[in-house]
Amino acid sequence: MEENLQANKTKQVYVVPRWGGSPSDDWYPWLKQQLESSADANYQVHLLNMPAWDLPVIERANEHLAKVLPPEKLNGNVYLVGHSVGCLAILHYLAQVAAQYSKNPPLIGGVLCVAGWFSVDSPWQDILNWIHAPIDYEAARQLIPENKLTVLLSDDDPYTSGFQENERLWVERLHSNVSILAGRQHFSSQLDSDVLDAIRDLAGTLTEPADSVQV
Repeated sequence: MEENLQANKTKQVYVVPRWGGSPSDDWYPWLKQQLESSADANYQVHLLNMPAWDLPVIERANEHLAKVLPPEKLNGNVYLVGHSVGCLAILHYLAQVAAQYSKNPPLIGGVLCVAGWFSVDSPWQDILNWIHAPIDYEAARQLIPENKLTVLLSDDDPYTSGFQENERLWVERLHSNVSILAGRQHFSSQLDSDVLDAIRDLAGTLTEPADSVQV
């Protein structure tokens, strides 16, 4: 009984990597270690090994996410984190789930999109397939609580110089909370405290430093 109660409180974080990314790349292993060793909440982090991710295909991504996270597993303790193309994979998946419900699709805890784009500077054919594929943004948004879709963009991303346009589209299409960070390129470092803090903020476990607390 106690183990079941503990499981119900555990925050399940699913990370969908960037194009060509694996669970061992970038800040993913560090993020898992940081969250799972957190003293202020119970986290379980799933670093997804997406199929054929060197040349991602939307249909295969949808199938894999539906297998890892079938609708009956979705609840307020599930948090989705996408990096680059992983953000679009999440949106396609959520729209696909929403299409299965005539009303009241399941609500998840929140979504974090890191270096998310709707266009890139020098697209090639495989990435154009993602750029041109329609997404029912309104349907995808039905599974995300209000103010629980956070987007982190950089002002010097080498793949998307038009970060202001991407920011506009994230707000216009999905009512996202967007932060533009300076000098972060494509968010590919081995650790990233902004990503960590954004997840903890979505999950309600971010605490202020003691010296910043006002009485």
